[in-house]
Amino acid sequence: MSKHDETAPGEAELIAAAEGELTYVDTGESEAELLAELPPVAEDVDDMLVVTSLRIPLSVHRRLREYAEAHGTRPSVLIRQWIELHLSTADEDRPIMLADAMRALAQLRPAERRDAA
Repeated sequence: MSKHDETAPGEAELIAAAEGELTYVDTGESEAELLAELPPVAEDVDDMLVVTSLRIPLSVHRRLREYAEAHGTRPSVLIRQWIELHLSTADEDRPIMLADAMRALAQLRPAERRDAA
């Protein structure tokens, strides 16, 4: 039994690659032929989606997944929509962070009550 026999599917290939055990296979195709098989590049690259990493607390991630599932969508779609919404209002408005608003409100003194006579 080799050291790669007890790995998950696909993991053996990754281990082999890391150990330098790759095998080169000549397909007979030229670089131009291989490049021609790639999908076309989008004309408007500003609309091309890119992957962005986001670190959020596990509890927030769970709530996001539940919210997305309840609304029949994916968390990534919600995050993208919320960012787009925030950025679109930023041009016309001056939004503030919720934590900043809560701190400002906490500093206010309660209004004095007037008793109705």
